Amino acid sequence: MRRAAIILLALLLLATPTIAVAPPALAQEKTVMRILQPCEPPPTMKSFNAFFSSLPSYLILEPLFYYSRGENKFYPWLAESMTQEPAGDYIKVIVKLRKGVKWSDGKELTAKDVLTTYWIWGWIRKWWPIWKYTPKIEATDDYTVIFYLKKTAPPWALGRWIFSRAIVSYAQYGKFAPGLKVPGSIPLKDVDTDKLLEELKEYKPDKYIGTGPYVYKSYTDTEWVYEKRDHNWVKDLGVTWTLKVGKYEYKFGGGAQFDEIHWYRRISDPASWPLIMAGKFDYTWTGLSQTCYETVAKKPGYWAPTGPWLHGHALYFNCEKFPLKVRQAIAYAIDRVEYCKIAVEWGPESVTRAEWPVCISPSDVYNWLSKDWLAKWIDKYEYNPDKAEKLLKEAGYTKKDGLWYTPDGKRFSVTIHVPAGWSGWVPGAENVATQLKRFGIDAKVIELDWGMWGKTIRENGAFDLAIDFWTYGVYYPWDSYHRFYYDYTVGVGGLHFDPIVEVPEGVSEYSGKVNATELAEKLGQTLPKEEAVELTKALAYITNHYLPVLQLHEKKWANTFNIERVDCALGWSVLMAAKEFQIEMGNNPGFVYGFMIGSGLLRPGKAAAPTPTVTFLTTYAKTDIPAFTGVDGKTYGPFKAGEAMIIPKDDAEKLVKEGKATFTPPSRIPAETINSLVEAVKDLKTTISEMKTTIPENVKASISGMTSLVYASIGVNVITLILVLVTLAAVLRKKS
Repeated sequence: MRRAAIILLALLLLATPTIAVAPPALAQEKTVMRILQPCEPPPTMKSFNAFFSSLPSYLILEPLFYYSRGENKFYPWLAESMTQEPAGDYIKVIVKLRKGVKWSDGKELTAKDVLTTYWIWGWIRKWWPIWKYTPKIEATDDYTVIFYLKKTAPPWALGRWIFSRAIVSYAQYGKFAPGLKVPGSIPLKDVDTDKLLEELKEYKPDKYIGTGPYVYKSYTDTEWVYEKRDHNWVKDLGVTWTLKVGKYEYKFGGGAQFDEIHWYRRISDPASWPLIMAGKFDYTWTGLSQTCYETVAKKPGYWAPTGPWLHGHALYFNCEKFPLKVRQAIAYAIDRVEYCKIAVEWGPESVTRAEWPVCISPSDVYNWLSKDWLAKWIDKYEYNPDKAEKLLKEAGYTKKDGLWYTPDGKRFSVTIHVPAGWSGWVPGAENVATQLKRFGIDAKVIELDWGMWGKTIRENGAFDLAIDFWTYGVYYPWDSYHRFYYDYTVGVGGLHFDPIVEVPEGVSEYSGKVNATELAEKLGQTLPKEEAVELTKALAYITNHYLPVLQLHEKKWANTFNIERVDCALGWSVLMAAKEFQIEMGNNPGFVYGFMIGSGLLRPGKAAAPTPTVTFLTTYAKTDIPAFTGVDGKTYGPFKAGEAMIIPKDDAEKLVKEGKATFTPPSRIPAETINSLVEAVKDLKTTISEMKTTIPENVKASISGMTSLVYASIGVNVITLILVLVTLAAVLRKKS
């Protein structure tokens, strides 16, 4: 009987089903991330058309790569790799797609989806960076796409333009790519793109079909809500990425982990500030006031990162009205340190004065120009009213009773145009006017609606002085110089600047009489770094010496994170140290959402994270297994060969895969022994029925309050425990 009882005990253990152990708090709240984000017009005035007036699609529609400007690094996304090779006047950019990425309709991502996307953007929407710089795109198979990139394309063309496009589904947009095949290429031939464009404008699908981890749950005028899909390719495929900070590298992945994302529409900056200070959001991407920034920066559990915003204020001159010495005099008459205390948005920290006014980001200038070169060739235009006075007198101006007069005897008066109502900009223009009046020049501020800015300032050049951007969003000197010497010079009134100038010997390889427009155009091509530096030297000198534009400052962005509700997978200290990575965070909210949330780098905070359910399996050690830490953080073992192990499912499968364990019991129990136990089981049935009433009332109450699934699981385990106790009792009686 003792042997039979022991065998019965073994059978009962073997019969125990797979156990899913979860804490009593079964009604775990969903993990939600709350984001404040601009959206104009409101969501209800938009549609699920990915090409016209689209509803926000972050984390739903995804690109091939995410590009980080500060790191100059591509993070592969829907693509797993990119290689480049020369091909005559082109560079063949060969992109390999990830296999196994599924759309939300269940279909697999292929090259057909990619060609459809770029066909619509480049040749139906006629978005110029695609047709101008990649006039041919082909797919050689379902997972290989080749972009023929012109060698004259700027070095940021792939990161900022080509690979920034979110890929759409052929199943949803294939009707706009008639005859598209793989293998095949675009542009398609003999297609009426004008007709397709009109049809595309009217297309109103009822949802997005995306590869991202979320789908729309609802949206209103002021809020839109995402819910997580059942499948997430980042998690399913086990994809990881690496962030380099200093000499260390950190790996992360796992995919999006928030159950829902609630987006709140920023209607205006001032209306948002009380809500931000009250802690209503987990992340914000909006303008802040000084009080708002300082409140959040000091708030426990919050992080308010800042960094170069890759744009800022510059003083534009009408070079036709003001000759060189007058422009230089005005530059010396303006104290830019004072200006940077006034022309701010969220306090003195929100701007960085341009120490070297060459219209390159202060955070990037030393990557292009050495300190020795700058000290030799570049004027800092530090505040010097005496020098300003000397230059004006040399230009024929006179000063009487503290007021300046032009060479023809008229009062020296200027107007300063500035975009109407812009925070930081209008106070800056007023400060310039105040400083010029203090110097003796009459000055008046004119606020101009931004909708009229391009025609008035750029096209007509109808201004004296103007506060405008020196660049916007490109971490490369070309954008500034192309802006000045092409956009505001060629075929327009603009700066009224003659681009044919003299560059002294020794400044650059490009010296003597040069054309600033031609130099800027050449800098916009993909060139060896050494040649790009020489072009930058020449253009920096021209900008600083001939002074069509005076760089005033660079603005800094400021975001806010609730670091208690949102966790960083690498630890917040690592992200806080990743300054180059942060540049893209502040300049591109899509990078924060699509890459940082989508990869799992940002995840629910520890307090908000759902408690995981751990599934256990019975396995058998094939060898001696030392103690180990399971996936649930608990210690298991040691186990001897042949011993049964009830361990977490992931650990069980790992040990079996390594050949250290098996799901098969080490020996079989003879059939006759099992038959002999049948009667014993029958005898136990009566005992079990009698013992049901001995279940403590508190256990009954706990069971009755749980779901049917957990009820069944606990019920089986309780009965199993009873059977084990009865069997042990029988063994002990026999032994006694």
